[in-house]
Amino acid sequence: MGPTAFEVSLVAGLLSYQFGAGYGLVSLATVAAYSVFTVVVSAKRVAIRREMNQAENQASARSVDSLLNFETVKYFNAEEREADRWATPSTILFRWIGGVDDE
Repeated sequence: MGPTAFEVSLVAGLLSYQFGAGYGLVSLATVAAYSVFTVVVSAKRVAIRREMNQAENQASARSVDSLLNFETVKYFNAEEREADRWATPSTILFRWIGGVDDE
């Protein structure tokens, strides 16, 4: 962070000296706007990734549980209930998979 701040201030100072204060301020404002944008978008993507990971873990655990206990599921005629249990986290996961690439 320190070297980057030094470089940005040095460039802004050189632009201000060579071309006027307006150019230096524009360069500082551009870097500041980019920094704020990056922090906001990164925070949003982290929240999305957390929810996706949770949904993926739930879907994986439920599918493994269903496959390991398939005889019990068949015996109690619970295929539809198991499919519904697995569908909820899968729906969340598939919804977010489409949304992450669009950002």
